[in-house]
Amino acid sequence: MKTVSIAIIRHSVTEWNEQNRIQGHMDSPLTKYGRELAASWRDTLDPATFDAVLTSDLGRAVETASIITEGFQLPALKMPGLREQDWGEWSGLTTDELQEKFPGKLDKEIAKGWMFRPNSGESRIETSERGIRALEEGAAKLSEIVNKDHIKVLAVVHEGVLKTIIYKLAGHDFSADKPKLVKRRRVHWLKWNGTLSIDRLNDIL
Repeated sequence: MKTVSIAIIRHSVTEWNEQNRIQGHMDSPLTKYGRELAASWRDTLDPATFDAVLTSDLGRAVETASIITEGFQLPALKMPGLREQDWGEWSGLTTDELQEKFPGKLDKEIAKGWMFRPNSGESRIETSERGIRALEEGAAKLSEIVNKDHIKVLAVVHEGVLKTIIYKLAGHDFSADKPKLVKRRRVHWLKWNGTLSIDRLNDIL
């Protein structure tokens, strides 16, 4: 069985990130700062050491990966299962607009932990299940494409799906009294050799 090491990161800064607007399955392009930030990650990640790329099929993840791996012809798979959590009716709203349109609803959902679900959207548990399935399917496909016993893959996804994947693998939950496992703008290492597991978390980008 081949081993796949997966460096998983969140996409860089988008226009809607700067507006504090919920993206979910909707999309917005990287800002000028976001493109510069993604380019700066090349020094840490060293794209020459990767064998392949996995991304969500949303533009902000694909663009981030393209900037990091520019100049390298790496096999790449776009996986819809790696999309951000679906925020349903809340997609496209700023957090202020969300509070105005659905007073108190966000806090009530946050208190549900794994069962947090935006109106007409996905729960965190549903997001984690399809995210893990997509990573495992992507790793299996790349193990057939890349002729190496130990394959190194860059995965560019979204904050919500990244957190739910890692929390599920770690047996962690989203309770307010539990420490946060995932720090911002870090690279996290997962391993696949038939099943997915955590190698290490929160390396500095």
